[in-house]
Amino acid sequence: MAGKSVLFMIFLVYVTLCTGYPEVLLEGSNRFRSDSVQRVRREGDEIPDTQRDCTDPDNPKYPPTTVHTGERLEELREEMEKYEALAYIVPSTDSHYGASCHKRRHWITGMSGSDGLAIVTTDEAAMWTDGRYFLQSEQQLDCNWQLMREGEPETPTEWDWLIDVLPSGTAENPTRVAFDPTVMSFTMYNTYKDAFDQSSKHIAMYSIETNLVDEIWTDRPECPNEPLHIMDVKWAGQEWWDKIKDVRDEMQKVDVDMLVLHALDDTAWLLNMRGADIPNSPVFSSYTILTLEETILYIINVDKLVTDVPEIRDHLKRNDQTAVCADPQQNHQCLDIREYDTFLGDLNNEADKEGINKVWISDYDASYGIYGNVDEAKHYSAAVPIRIMKAVKNENEIEGMKEGNLQDAVALIEFLHWIENAMEDGEEITEMSAADKAESFRKDQPDYVMKSFNYISAFGPNAAVIHYTPSEETDSKITKENLYLLDSGGQYKCGTTVDTTRTMHYGSPQEIHKQAYTRVLMGAIDLSLSIFPEGTYGRDIDVHARQPLWDYGWDYRHGTGHGIGAMLNVHEGPNRIYIGCRKGQAPLEYGMFSSDEPGYYEDNEYGVRLETVFMVIDADTPHNFGDLKYFTFEEVAFVPFEPKLIKYEMMSLDQLNWLNDYHQKVREKVGPRLSQKNQDAYDWMIRQTEPVPVPYSPPTDGAQTIFANVILLMTVTVVSIFNNFN
Repeated sequence: MAGKSVLFMIFLVYVTLCTGYPEVLLEGSNRFRSDSVQRVRREGDEIPDTQRDCTDPDNPKYPPTTVHTGERLEELREEMEKYEALAYIVPSTDSHYGASCHKRRHWITGMSGSDGLAIVTTDEAAMWTDGRYFLQSEQQLDCNWQLMREGEPETPTEWDWLIDVLPSGTAENPTRVAFDPTVMSFTMYNTYKDAFDQSSKHIAMYSIETNLVDEIWTDRPECPNEPLHIMDVKWAGQEWWDKIKDVRDEMQKVDVDMLVLHALDDTAWLLNMRGADIPNSPVFSSYTILTLEETILYIINVDKLVTDVPEIRDHLKRNDQTAVCADPQQNHQCLDIREYDTFLGDLNNEADKEGINKVWISDYDASYGIYGNVDEAKHYSAAVPIRIMKAVKNENEIEGMKEGNLQDAVALIEFLHWIENAMEDGEEITEMSAADKAESFRKDQPDYVMKSFNYISAFGPNAAVIHYTPSEETDSKITKENLYLLDSGGQYKCGTTVDTTRTMHYGSPQEIHKQAYTRVLMGAIDLSLSIFPEGTYGRDIDVHARQPLWDYGWDYRHGTGHGIGAMLNVHEGPNRIYIGCRKGQAPLEYGMFSSDEPGYYEDNEYGVRLETVFMVIDADTPHNFGDLKYFTFEEVAFVPFEPKLIKYEMMSLDQLNWLNDYHQKVREKVGPRLSQKNQDAYDWMIRQTEPVPVPYSPPTDGAQTIFANVILLMTVTVVSIFNNFN
């Protein structure tokens, strides 16, 4: 027994010497060991120069990215005083969303991120936002603003904060909290109202149709009114009038007489049209009212967009409306088009017509202004049917999504090859110049239309800002000393919205970089491999992506996946992969597309995110318990991962097999297109997608192997001699 024990101990030494990775022996059995956790700035920590420093109120220190808002707040408070309002709410949402002319919360606070809600009182100002924008807020807010970090235990809700800071009113003269009814959702309004009604301070919500921020925003941009474009039925898969028939069928199932569409992508999808009124989103300013007999579209400047454009007029059947509108069998092709600014007044009139007893309005994000123009007794509040119709792609839309992602993969691989060579050649590349170059490759693709969002081109510490966008003030040079993250995408007229993220390193990455990258990759793979029954929500499977990070004491402050439109919004509901119950979500179904994007971010140091779009497909399972369908995922975006950042010895056999299979698909699906367009980029892609041996054995150098073999030979000799003496 003694001889065997000695032999086993020496064998362990041999394995360690051969592998060069003593931690390999510990990785599986010590999964929860962590010597690094995500850093957050705490009281007493040194504040970086890139963030505001409000410790001395009389002498605050600001980075160049800070927006000074003192004068704006003073002017807003003067407007509030005219209405005897002691607080004013400025959400990020607007009557729709996104256009520069509607970015009121951005303008009043200075924080440019997409999520946030600002409240201004007579002597305080606070902004709530989620974890994606904590760092960005510290860089852009001045010290007039309190940053309320959503999700942290000590952060009060907006309504609780107002109850705490506002003075008490009376039953006859309550304290007024003012808002614009067209930008506040009915759900949000009710949340505030219920909280105020339960308090004893006599606080009341107060609707002001004039937006007070608009009153002081003297250089507010003009709202866009861009031409309309037709989505080819080849990619849409269904004529718009047939979609209207389907929507009316859904209305009849719940005994509804009228349906109101306020979301821009709902109307764009329904009518097979696209626009350009929102930056990077091919939608147009609109509302739609549907009854069982008529459809009314509201757009800005009907003559410019429709009447004077023959192809749009023909697409919307404007030349034969009299006949089809009079025929009950054809009135689904009847479309009444009116001016946008008449919508709210018309809504009130249309809802009051005889025979309109129930009006379907979105329960998720429709405005207080919409609900307020329909008799409360007629409200039918639920997710509108188009949300699911749009999210569950038909076969034509599926083919379009796949085609656009293949075109985009060619462009992105060309960029990744170019930037790696440029870095080797010592070219000076910055975040902004890299983003411009990436877009230039996309513009070479036949169906490319526009970006799908502002690129997140982030080097080193900037990559820790989850939704960072480079600017003249922050544009950093990309070097070989840290990680570079590019989150980018495009809109393609074959019916595709693309959103892909890869993280790279152009020098010798630190071990912590490899650790983070590998754990993020493991999470992305585990989510892709998951199998789940019908009725499963994204929140139920989010844990697959986080577990490899949790094992190390890490996490990330954003969702793991969001739905993606067919040449529509890059963030599309109702499918979402994110921990926690959120209003407006729906179970995952076949034909839904989503991002798979775990990440890890070390504040002020680096960030890693890997994002690949996948589709929900049927899973091949030996059984179907409960007669349920079972689903899994199939990737549609094919861009190589970075080999130098992967610690293969940490990965399971299933993960390694997935990675090899994915890289083989990159070769098969993108390779033929890439080789025809750019042979050098093709050769680079082949090198990046070399298969990994399974099971994986870390490479060793010759001297190490010889020394290990000598040790093994000596061990055998010693044990033999030892046994002879026994």
